[in-house]
Amino acid sequence: MMVFKRIADILSMFSCSRIICKDVQSEDPGPADFERAIVKSGYGKFNFLLLLAVLPASFASIFSSSAISYVLPSAECDLNLSMFDKGLLNSMTFAGMISTSFFWGFMTDTFGRKKIMSYGYLVTGILSVATCFSHTSWLLILFKFLDGVVISGPYAALMSYLAEVHNEAHRSRTYMWLGVFFSLGNISLPCIAWLIIPQKWTITLLSRTMEINSWRVFLAICALPEFLAAIAMFAFPESPRFLLLKGRKEEALEVFKKIYALNTGKDPDTYPIKDLEEEYSVEALSDSVGDKLRSCWQQIRPLFVQPSIFKLIAIGLIQLGATIGSNSIRLWMPQLFTMMEHFKSNYTKPEYISTQPRFCYMLGQRQTNHSSSASITTETLDVAHECIPAVLNSKVFINSIVIATTGVIGYTLAGSLITVVGKKKLIATCFMIAAACCASLYWASSANSILGLCSVFVAMSSIGGACVVNIIVDNFPTGLRTMAVSLTMMVGRLGAVIGNLLFPVLFNLSCLGPFCMIGSASLVSALLVTLLPRKKEKTNKPKDIA
Repeated sequence: MMVFKRIADILSMFSCSRIICKDVQSEDPGPADFERAIVKSGYGKFNFLLLLAVLPASFASIFSSSAISYVLPSAECDLNLSMFDKGLLNSMTFAGMISTSFFWGFMTDTFGRKKIMSYGYLVTGILSVATCFSHTSWLLILFKFLDGVVISGPYAALMSYLAEVHNEAHRSRTYMWLGVFFSLGNISLPCIAWLIIPQKWTITLLSRTMEINSWRVFLAICALPEFLAAIAMFAFPESPRFLLLKGRKEEALEVFKKIYALNTGKDPDTYPIKDLEEEYSVEALSDSVGDKLRSCWQQIRPLFVQPSIFKLIAIGLIQLGATIGSNSIRLWMPQLFTMMEHFKSNYTKPEYISTQPRFCYMLGQRQTNHSSSASITTETLDVAHECIPAVLNSKVFINSIVIATTGVIGYTLAGSLITVVGKKKLIATCFMIAAACCASLYWASSANSILGLCSVFVAMSSIGGACVVNIIVDNFPTGLRTMAVSLTMMVGRLGAVIGNLLFPVLFNLSCLGPFCMIGSASLVSALLVTLLPRKKEKTNKPKDIA
């Protein structure tokens, strides 16, 4: 399988890089810069232990944003959830992330990566446990918003930390592993939901047996990766790059020695680097908030003038369209599959219906162009809105697992095709296929065709959105890329909020509405990709310096 082949390739690259690092052990005179210092510290046990710590951290990010989608069908009666309430719950985590994106960047650069990661994941875990005790819909919505507010901090700190404890040769490979972990998180979440939510959970206190809602148990278990990540991050040192930027050379050197000792098994005093170069950042030279804001504006100002502003708007809209589609369908699929299975179990008998119904008919929507079936449709609407505790069929979870697995396979194939087909062609093709799948869903009838179309749509739109980073690399110089990526990611989260809020509104008006919105967003994204300028080949020009 392509996924396992890629993992094997990564492992072989890691093993080869360890041999290269061991060959470079000669002591160099004079102060060393960060890149030379991290290379001299080697690659080994420290980095592998860090990957183990990143595993629960990546699961925590996935569970925080996606776990609620598996709760909605079961919690509908307990919390009197309307369709719009469900849209709010799906979008609140992303809304919380948007509201504090720049705040956490400032906090991470001020207090360090380790503190933000450790305490951030701990607070996120506490908030996740608190959601289990929500007795009203507004309380659950509030907790999910706060969850998004907090989780964006340790996530941003983790991205910086991974870049600052690896040398240039290992950074991209580490982020490849992070992508693998995110994929495993997407696959494991419906598996955990399948094991927990259909079960009946009871607790005995003082000879009294009480039943606990299964969705509350599920949310409590989804908090475990956050606590594990908090414990794991406490065991790791502060980022040496952050310490250097703050002028704390001695502390940074001690961290390098610890990494070196753990990787090589040698005494820390044998570390070949004895002194480090001064590497003050602009932020470190001034403690004034006003000065920090001014320096930040000076760095990002080139993004908002010609010609960068037009490319930034176009790429932001591409990301907006990608996330409107992928995060709307992906997060609403458990609810839609539950409604579909409920229809099949109650309205597929010959006395009710003689032909295979379409997807929208199974979701209980009124089909105005079929007046002969109006009575059946009205009856379906009444049953869909009557609050009956949902008994989740195993097919709901199996379908979610298939969709997540298809995404992993799609990412693997895209990684191989992007250099052959080209970035723009691949991304535009992904969005075109996604739009075609979305349009076909409205007329789909069989369960297998609906599952196949949903799987391909989520995979294609997710791949298109993920490849936007490659477009940014081609359209912005090195000094502006990080901020351009941050802004487009924020716009992407805004798309997730917009899509999940509009989905129930349009769905209540007509089943065709959400599919028109999502399909149109994918088509616009494909068009904008083709309009972006091609990458200009640079010859005999100096490279950008980060």
